[in-house]
Amino acid sequence: MLTTMINTLLPLFAMMGFGLAAGYKGMLPEESASILNTFVYRFTLPSLIFGSLASSPAAEIFQWQFMEGFALAMLCAYLVAFLVSCFSFKCHFTEGGLRSTAASFPNTAYLGFPILLSLFEGSSHAVIAVTLATLMPTLVLMLAIGKLEFHRADKGRSSWHTLGTVCFSLLKTPVIGASVGGILWSCLGLGLPESLTLFFHDFGMASVPCALFAMGMVIGKSGLSVSPMDLLSVSVVKMVIQPVLAAFFLVMCHVSGDWLIMGILLSGLPTAMVSYLVAKDYGLYEDGSSAAVLVSTLLCVVTIPATLALASRFGLGLA
Repeated sequence: MLTTMINTLLPLFAMMGFGLAAGYKGMLPEESASILNTFVYRFTLPSLIFGSLASSPAAEIFQWQFMEGFALAMLCAYLVAFLVSCFSFKCHFTEGGLRSTAASFPNTAYLGFPILLSLFEGSSHAVIAVTLATLMPTLVLMLAIGKLEFHRADKGRSSWHTLGTVCFSLLKTPVIGASVGGILWSCLGLGLPESLTLFFHDFGMASVPCALFAMGMVIGKSGLSVSPMDLLSVSVVKMVIQPVLAAFFLVMCHVSGDWLIMGILLSGLPTAMVSYLVAKDYGLYEDGSSAAVLVSTLLCVVTIPATLALASRFGLGLA
């Protein structure tokens, strides 16, 4: 078990480490991380998602029990962080919501794919699990964006017109568009030629080194300018409480085997960069969100092996 963890995780952390060194030392042009992120976000990651979903039977995609357990853990972690923000740190509801997002929104898109694809090599379920875990937090953002759009919409427009505009904008998002397209393709039973399946897989797997290297570069350029207690409260909820909640709710939803350990690992991933982007858009809790991304990503070097070691004690070791 220990050898498996080292052989699997060490190369991934090494990729991130090289990116961190490049970002800290300024070895590459300033826009390099942004270019790599765009490449992954718009091309390789959607290819990996679409190819995997389109070539999978529809019955394998709709893992309702897994989705329910994962979503409940995320929502409860959000609620815990929100209550701590309001009562312990006396935050305004808006800032409390942003702190809660940083404490409950896992970086499944950029770290989930490389980690699970390495730990569960050759498993199509790994890609489906990460895709579902990426879509569920995104649905929360979709609801928030929709509410904002309805609030900001021209009063002269009909609600249906505004709803159509919102849905079209969301479908243009590469990850959401690729996911919806892959699910529809699978449901229609169209299948994919072997050449296209290989293309989507091989091209999509470029997401692994590019995403990790780019994440490392972003971390290397970040800094810490936030209260230690503030940062500790967010990090503990994200990296400790949320995966514990995931284990509880997934078991309660009768999820077992690889799906259970994958759900726990995905819930315990670091804070997603999107939490910082949302905070920046609101102009609140920007430093805190940035620090949460940095610290939680560094902590995952310890928490992921610890989660796997603990899981093995309960008979959930890797094959």
